[in-house]
Amino acid sequence: MKHLRFIVLSLLALLSSASLQAAITITENTKAYTLKTQRGVLGTQDGYLTCTANTSYKNQGKFAFISYEDNKYLYSVNDKKFTCCDAAPYDATGFYNVLISRAPIEPVAVKTSTLYANEPTKSDYKYYLTSNGKVFNTRYSTNKGVCLNTWTKEDDGNLFAAIDPVDFDPAEALATLETFFHSGIEVTFRVKDVNGKLLEEQKLSGIEGETIRSVPTTFVKHAYTLYSIDTPLTVEKDKENLVEVEAVFQMPFTTSPDINDAHWYNLSLRNGEDFCNANPGYKCNDNPSADDLMSDAYQWAFQGDPYDGIVVYNRSNTAQTLRKSGELVVLGDGTYKWNLAEHANGFLLAAPEDGRFINVYHSSDKHLSFWNNATDANSIFSINEVGILSTVKLESSAKARLQLFPASAEQAKGRAMLVIPGGGYAYVAGSSEGSDWAPMLNELGYTVAVLTYTTPPTAPDMPLKDGKAAMKYLRDNAELLGISPAQIGVMGFSAGGHLASTIATHTTGDERPAFQVLFYPVITMDASYTHQGSRDNLLGTNPSQALVDLYSNEKQVTAETPRAYLCWGTGDRTVPQANSLNYITALENANVPVHTLPLNVANHGYGFKTDFAYHTQIVSDLTTWLQSLEPILDAIEAPNALTSALSEKVTYYNLIGQRVERPQHGVFVTKGKTIIAK
Repeated sequence: MKHLRFIVLSLLALLSSASLQAAITITENTKAYTLKTQRGVLGTQDGYLTCTANTSYKNQGKFAFISYEDNKYLYSVNDKKFTCCDAAPYDATGFYNVLISRAPIEPVAVKTSTLYANEPTKSDYKYYLTSNGKVFNTRYSTNKGVCLNTWTKEDDGNLFAAIDPVDFDPAEALATLETFFHSGIEVTFRVKDVNGKLLEEQKLSGIEGETIRSVPTTFVKHAYTLYSIDTPLTVEKDKENLVEVEAVFQMPFTTSPDINDAHWYNLSLRNGEDFCNANPGYKCNDNPSADDLMSDAYQWAFQGDPYDGIVVYNRSNTAQTLRKSGELVVLGDGTYKWNLAEHANGFLLAAPEDGRFINVYHSSDKHLSFWNNATDANSIFSINEVGILSTVKLESSAKARLQLFPASAEQAKGRAMLVIPGGGYAYVAGSSEGSDWAPMLNELGYTVAVLTYTTPPTAPDMPLKDGKAAMKYLRDNAELLGISPAQIGVMGFSAGGHLASTIATHTTGDERPAFQVLFYPVITMDASYTHQGSRDNLLGTNPSQALVDLYSNEKQVTAETPRAYLCWGTGDRTVPQANSLNYITALENANVPVHTLPLNVANHGYGFKTDFAYHTQIVSDLTTWLQSLEPILDAIEAPNALTSALSEKVTYYNLIGQRVERPQHGVFVTKGKTIIAK
């Protein structure tokens, strides 16, 4: 037994010693290696660097580190190609797949980690690789298997072992680099803006016979700039190879050469929760009021372009500009230019001195500071132009608002739709029962107005008062909104369907809408089949029978009730389908035209949710019905022409009274009247 114990201990010592000695020092140019992390072994697949951690992985391979002109390049021996970064990130996190390609060729840095120096089982994993500051990582969530990202924490996915070295002849790899970098042919890319102003020149190596139709991926690009080449160039020796490149700026805001004639915007950070203002010290406000956002302190304008830099002005003092001062963001005298950085959810402003971005710095009560993480929500600006006002205050109650979505001049047919979301009279539901319908209805020629009404009602007639006020606003401003007061329909969902049908059945004459569109509506207040929450919130828990009857809209239908469109789920578990069926019966008995779309579902609240199984059918059916109304509506009254005030040189104000210079689009006021500005 003693002998056996000695043998076991000796074997363990040998294994431990072997493990400690297994780590290989990478030799450049003459050796090729198998590379692995604890997640798997590297290889190539469909033109990408991949890993056995990825299910599509097929080809294990050897990799060499080629040293050339003070740079190192990672070379796939199997593919006879080098690694480079994909042109665009594969998701919103800013992580890039790693390509295996002859061009572009990008250097790598091989760095040594000491993380596992004292862990024998992991001591092989002594290297990590970077390219242009991004770290190679065998990240599970990329479908290619290996990505470049800025995650610099040393972990199982970005520490590499170089094992199983074999001899390697670098001649072909070096020849590829020589051809790529020193073909002896220089190509000059001359970049001009749309006005012909020369912005820059870039000189790159060309390959004889290559035809250049677009800027190569190695071309240094600026944010929010579209590059195009009108005349392709075939590269030739002993010739000036000059490529004319046009740069078109596609920035997320409109720049204003004259700050006194500027477009003004609200800026926000942290996904729209914190709005930037110009208070001393330059802080964020995480709960701005509508009045705050309309004040000069919250309004910003821009000058410049991605090449010369962006100057940011605050409306409270246009003699000063937004600037970096140490670790703080302040307003100061003179001109200060920011670099733009792109992001899928907005844009970033980077200080030119150090490239770091404005950041909320995790707390709305601290001064804004800086960070270098371009994917952090606290660094990403979103933007809204002042004057694209979504809310119009109505006089009927403190809560009543209209959110306006005008049809464009090209779309408009002189019609409007008042859209009323549901919510059981406890709250006003989200965009799928409101603003999400605007693009579709705009395309059909409708200006859309989404109603926010009083919830919970302070009195049973309060929502109806808000609805009537909304209809009155649209009628009173019809001429300058470019709509006919006789071509306003009402559209409601669930409890919003009750309010829409209440407007349709409790109004007369000019107050009455031209038609009604109801989705899974609450119609009745009869306790046997109403939606109890809607009834309790609207009428109270012990209403009189007279009040129940008054707001049971199936009992209020007359021959004058406007035609209707109804869609509901036959198995609706929230609002029984008897609400729709009894209303349809009442309409038919009064000889009111009604179109129905029953769906064999139990769903409720699907609104404009595109993932709902019957969404396409709903859109198609409603579109057909609305189009069928056009001759009927046109016969009622021809639509008014859009106001000619759009072309007048006048001063415009948004709907809260803030002056708007050169408005692009939205709802504006001039001479006391509401107009639509393109």
